[in-house]
This record gives sequence, structure tokens and C-alpha cells, in this order.
Amino acid sequence: MTTHKPGALSRRQVARAGLGLAEMGLAGMGLAGMGLAGGAALASAATAAPAQAGTGRAPVAHPHSPPVHDRLAIEDLFTRYLWAYDCTDEDEFLSLFTADALVVGKGTRYSDRAAILGWFRYLIAMREREGDDIWMHEAGQFRFLPASGAGPTTAGPDRWIVHAYATHFSANTARAVRGVRSLGYFTCECVREGAYWKFRRFSISPWDRTKVPWKKPLPWDVAPT
Repeated sequence: MTTHKPGALSRRQVARAGLGLAEMGLAGMGLAGMGLAGGAALASAATAAPAQAGTGRAPVAHPHSPPVHDRLAIEDLFTRYLWAYDCTDEDEFLSLFTADALVVGKGTRYSDRAAILGWFRYLIAMREREGDDIWMHEAGQFRFLPASGAGPTTAGPDRWIVHAYATHFSANTARAVRGVRSLGYFTCECVREGAYWKFRRFSISPWDRTKVPWKKPLPWDVAPT
């Protein structure tokens, strides 16, 4: 007859515990067949898993990232910009900018709504002049950083600097040409106005493979040349 120390589990008890785990839907994880020692090891591994390698610290959410609902709303702001631009909707396009917005388009500054509308019309006229029947843009690889500075650019939950890839496709049916027209990146200051997010500062720059944009001065802080 086999005797057991007080508090020790028999093999039958361990087996029953394994069956209980299987009934709980955990058999797929192999817990039922691991036995008591294996289960303890798994629990230890699960506790240790979140720790950052070599630091012993659990990872935390990045402090320089907006809440998910704000992030989605800001990405939707870019989406609305792309649709308005590519479908030639002046009213929708202008509605995406604050009254004091500033646009920097590849080094040229447009400092009020009338100037921004003029910039939009200039781009559309370029499309028509070149004979392209399709211009399509995409934004992606979003990077969020808190806005900083004094006055209206003070950091806060309602103000973010956003960097994103900017890809421009074009098509000319008459010439049977389709392709990528330009590659660059957006740097924008997005602010909350009531229930909506808008662009207060907006820039698009040619691609630079030598330095990420958040290690450069903000385009609107660079003195015009």
C-alpha cells in the first residue's frame, strides 16, 4: 500500500485535476498532460512572459500615443483629406482645416484658408494640365507624438503631431500609363475642435531616407527660404 505525506497529491488526484482542466477547454494548451509540476512551470512562465528581455520589467503602454478612439478619429481625418483631394471636393477639403491653419507644401507656405484653397486648386489644375484622369493618394504607417510648445501648441490630449507615409498614384488612360507619381511623408498637427479632429498645421515633404521626420524641426518652424 502506498502512503502519502499530508497535503501531497496522489497520482489519481493529479489525473483528475488534468481531466478537469480538459473539461475547461484548456486541453488544447497541453495542460492536462503536463501534470502538477508542468502546470506550475507554465504558471511561472506566464508570470514572467510580460517582462522585457533583460530588464525584468513588464512592458507598459507607450506614453506618446493617443487613446484608441482618438487615434482612429485622427486616422479618419487623413482618410477624409485623401477622399476630398482625389474627388475634387473643395468644401470637404477646407472643412478639415482650422481657421488658423498653416500648410507647408514642399517648402511653400499657405497661411490662411483662402491660400489653402488656392493651393488645392493649383494641385487640381496640375492634374488636369497633365491629362491624368486619376490621382489617388494613400497615408499610412502613422506615428503619433504629443504636440509641444507654448500657446496654442501646448501639449495635451487634444493635440498631436502625426507623421505618416504619403504615396501618390496616378493614371492616364489616354497614354495607358498607371504608376506611382511621388513618394513622401506627412507631418501634421492635429487638434480637436468640438467633436471633430482637424489639421492646424499640415505639411507634405519629399521622402528622406537619411533621417526620421520626428528627429527634424517641424516644417512650419523652419524659416522660409
